[in-house]
Amino acid sequence: MASPPSSASWRSQRSRVDTALVWVAAFFCFLIITTLQDVVLRVLPLPPIPAPPLPEEVAVRDAALTATVRDEQGRSLPGASVRVFAIHDDRAWFVGEQRVDQEGRAQFDGLPRGEVWVMAYGEARARASARLILTSGPRSLDLTLLPGKVLDVVVVDDADRPVPDAEITLTAADPLPFVAVTGADGRVRFDRLGPAPYGVRGAAAGFEETVRTGIMPGPFPLRLKLDRLGALTVRVIDGAGVPAEGAEVLAAGTGLWPARRTTTDASGRVHIAGLRTGVYDLKAQRGDNVSTTAFAVPVEQGAGKEVELVLMPGRRVRVLVTDGEGTNASTVKNASVVLAENGLSSFPLHGRTGDDGSVSLGPIAEGPASVSAWAPGFVQRSAVPIEDTALEVRIPLLRGAALVGDVVDDRGYPIAGATIEIIGADPDGMPIDETMAMTEFREGHFLRALQGPVSLIPVGELGVMAGPIPDIPRGDLASPVAAGAGDPLAATTPAAGEPWVTRRDGTFRAEPVTPGRVHAIVRHPDHVEALSEAVTLKPGGEARVHIVLRQGGLLEGRVIEEDRSPVAGARIELAATQGSLERVTYSADDGTFAFAAVPDEVLLSVSRPESPGDIVVRVLVTVPDRDRKQVEILLPRRRDAVAIHIDDDRGYPLDRVEVRVVSLDVAVPLRRTLFTDDDGNTTLPDAVGLPLRVTLLRPGSAPLVEPIAAAPAEMRFALRPGVRASGEVTGGGGRDRLEGAEVTAYTLAGVRRTVTSDQGTYTLADLAPGRIRLVVRHEEYAQTEVILSVEGDKDRPADLGTIDLPAAGEVEGEVLDPDGEPVAGARVARDRVPSYLPLGPLPAGVVTTDREGRFILRGVPAGDATIEAYTADLGRVSEVTPVRAGQTTTRVRLTLPGDTPRPEARGAGSVALTLGVVRGAVVALLVPPGGEAELAGVEPGDRLLSVNGRDVRSINEARRRLTGPLAEDVVVQLSRDEGGTTSRWMTRIRRERVRR
Repeated sequence: MASPPSSASWRSQRSRVDTALVWVAAFFCFLIITTLQDVVLRVLPLPPIPAPPLPEEVAVRDAALTATVRDEQGRSLPGASVRVFAIHDDRAWFVGEQRVDQEGRAQFDGLPRGEVWVMAYGEARARASARLILTSGPRSLDLTLLPGKVLDVVVVDDADRPVPDAEITLTAADPLPFVAVTGADGRVRFDRLGPAPYGVRGAAAGFEETVRTGIMPGPFPLRLKLDRLGALTVRVIDGAGVPAEGAEVLAAGTGLWPARRTTTDASGRVHIAGLRTGVYDLKAQRGDNVSTTAFAVPVEQGAGKEVELVLMPGRRVRVLVTDGEGTNASTVKNASVVLAENGLSSFPLHGRTGDDGSVSLGPIAEGPASVSAWAPGFVQRSAVPIEDTALEVRIPLLRGAALVGDVVDDRGYPIAGATIEIIGADPDGMPIDETMAMTEFREGHFLRALQGPVSLIPVGELGVMAGPIPDIPRGDLASPVAAGAGDPLAATTPAAGEPWVTRRDGTFRAEPVTPGRVHAIVRHPDHVEALSEAVTLKPGGEARVHIVLRQGGLLEGRVIEEDRSPVAGARIELAATQGSLERVTYSADDGTFAFAAVPDEVLLSVSRPESPGDIVVRVLVTVPDRDRKQVEILLPRRRDAVAIHIDDDRGYPLDRVEVRVVSLDVAVPLRRTLFTDDDGNTTLPDAVGLPLRVTLLRPGSAPLVEPIAAAPAEMRFALRPGVRASGEVTGGGGRDRLEGAEVTAYTLAGVRRTVTSDQGTYTLADLAPGRIRLVVRHEEYAQTEVILSVEGDKDRPADLGTIDLPAAGEVEGEVLDPDGEPVAGARVARDRVPSYLPLGPLPAGVVTTDREGRFILRGVPAGDATIEAYTADLGRVSEVTPVRAGQTTTRVRLTLPGDTPRPEARGAGSVALTLGVVRGAVVALLVPPGGEAELAGVEPGDRLLSVNGRDVRSINEARRRLTGPLAEDVVVQLSRDEGGTTSRWMTRIRRERVRR
């Protein structure tokens, strides 16, 4: 069967005036529909269809649709046209077009099941659209065509001359934009537009792109001015000042990516024109001579700039790639190696290792550099730094792991063609997010980069490469017949390995995968996305998962105002309460929206069209499996705005005060950051009557944190001058003043961090009088925590006294499983190992075991110390061992019990807290630095009283309520003992991606 025509061939069939390229990625979230386009309609009949037809065999076609088209007064519109597009495989396909009859109806039979877009057009009328989920049987739809508006646009350059062939994109409330090209007079007309205001973007070769928003149609055309682009002249000389003819100049930057190369003429010069305003990196080389990179060279619109580069002798670096870190590790041939100067370069060098596992890269200029490597069967590691003068560097690679499994539906039948994505965290806490497409892209990008930057070919005024960037090479593919023996679902095998797609029997094998604790996300267009249980992958190891995909249900809804008028363009985000599924869509002209393959419980977060970043209502919806659910979402009445005024302690208004406001109402996810103006005023919209937590910050002032039970129409605050507090950090019983000690101060208004001077002193500014918790660390001493009271004023700094850090030693040992085998990636810490951590580096005082299960824990206070090891799969174990100051306690052996793993709450996000039970209360035992809980003010020892308005009675109950969609915050009530009294307070905490 011949494949359907590409979107490019369909676009080429239309004239330039009627061409319309529509990108609707923001509208469909992960559905990037590149073939769904619109055209500027002037007269009927309609232009050619802007998408290829859906092949007959692709979908079951037993759905029917009756579309009724009327005007704003309910009258039929004979002659109007209705088009239907099906969404399949992330693309739009044409499936039907009908003219309405005298009663305004268009009848479609034999439509495919699933998601469709319906669009109606009428002469001199604005376009109307709706998104539906069709099932077997009839369906009806009413569309209203409002009177169309017209906008004329004239495009001129900076000399007021018309600019022909400029591409103009107009966006309105309708999610599908209009696109047209100016004529020789620089003019273009958009008709059949919906309600204003509009956004207009203009782009033309040789000019900088211009965007205008808030456009209202009027009696005169919109005048759009395009500024000409800038240019660079690069002069290259050698060390003696002689012009360097034939030197290769590399350029990359704001309007030039990836890097391009060109060659200097006899005068050592090269001219690069057609550059957008921005900054550019430049580098030159000839033979073994190379210049240092000129970073961030500014280019202004319509202006030229000359840059001089000096060639100096460079150096070449030999990179040796090995299998592991051992001295006897074997070398790895055919590894991909990338070298970047200054750590991050626009002009990295690429190469492959030979039979001896090495490759020589260069020349590079003097200065810091880094190199990374990757090879089949291994996973990419963090970049290895290269010393300024080093001529050789070694990169030990880590063997990848394999995740195997099977995917079935809820009846037990295998599912073929499901795609696999691996997410999680490696032993160092860095995030894992891998797909086969990303692996193929990395390898394809490397193959292309091996050839070096492409040539810079002047095209008219633009110093850019002719035509589009070429496709990334994919390498040799195995024969489909050989790979699958005629099985169309046995996809060809790319160079990176077997596709991460389920086979006919529902099984899959994903490798190489970065070792760590991971989940598999499984997706199939006819089923609900599912998240596997968490498993731990060891280097070179293998783990197995079993995933059940449900068919799910259909969710259709409508967004309306209080007067029941539809809301067009509202942003609707769907997030599964269990798992990682997240989708986004926008309501159509009639306020409707739809989602297919929806899990049984989802959270809908809705934002108004004018402020898509501000969620105004959240709705928890239960969707029956294999059935349809309809929901009506009523946007709440806009609350009155709260006027906020802030003075100093003398009554003078304060400008530039940062006002952080969060709602303490579980149902209202308000979170705003505002700044006061010169009169000390700011306005918090839509907030009167809400319970709030207000935090005020300003340099020179003491921060203020105020809970508000119900926000009044006006709030006034007074900020007092901040208090400066100084202290000293010593060691050795006060004999040594410690330079470089890290001092972390925890206050109600947030976390402050500083380091001690060469005299061991530190200063904290802008503090509020009252309680403060200090944590002090130094690499040669044990960590110490103290709680102090800040007393002072602007004229009398507070004295925090001296904090003496106790002497410390180190503990060296190994962690084993119940069978006596070493455990890689186990966490080890003094006293208690955190159970949940945010993604990122491990906190101070926590280490992980290497491939042989070994660890070294430093900064352990002298005396009897409790050392604990933990993995999510094997549980935790602790042992008391004596530690001597300045010495290493060796041969500590920790054998994990192999307990049955505790069930994990399923959700895309949670809160990084280690919980425990103290005297019957659920307590935050550990609060890792850098997590959302720390930012919200939670401290170790705080008791969790409630989460989202529900009392907490157990750790499992607390974790289940802390876990859920990333789009949803949690409101937590806590209690804390301070100076013999117990205080209760509430805060709002963002969910985050965590690792267990």
